[in-house]
Amino acid sequence: MADRGRPRMYDEPEAFSDKVEAYFDETEAKGKHATLAGLSYFMGFADKQSFVEYENYGADFSITVKRARLRMEADRHDRVISKDSFTPGLIFDLKNNHGWKDKTEQELTGADGGPVRIEKIERVVVDPTK
Repeated sequence: MADRGRPRMYDEPEAFSDKVEAYFDETEAKGKHATLAGLSYFMGFADKQSFVEYENYGADFSITVKRARLRMEADRHDRVISKDSFTPGLIFDLKNNHGWKDKTEQELTGADGGPVRIEKIERVVVDPTK
């Protein structure tokens, strides 16, 4: 049988969950904010994805990963609303680590609210040096 790769660092969901809680306890005691990168490093992983992959190792692991990520997201969300923090940095983290997205909605209508009509399309090539 072929080697299936490196064994998991955590086989027991309780040990995994305890280590996650230890990270949150430590960061809170130091007055810092938890991060996905910090948690992953604390857990002994070489990247964030290794922590996130534990979501696929059964319900007991999955709930720990989801709750840890939600706990960090809730912290960012509260801080964005309070305006006491560097908002662009928080928004960057929410987009890159917690699935948030910018969304723009546009509604196009023609004359008197009717459909948009395109009468002529002209293609123009512009020389950027001029």
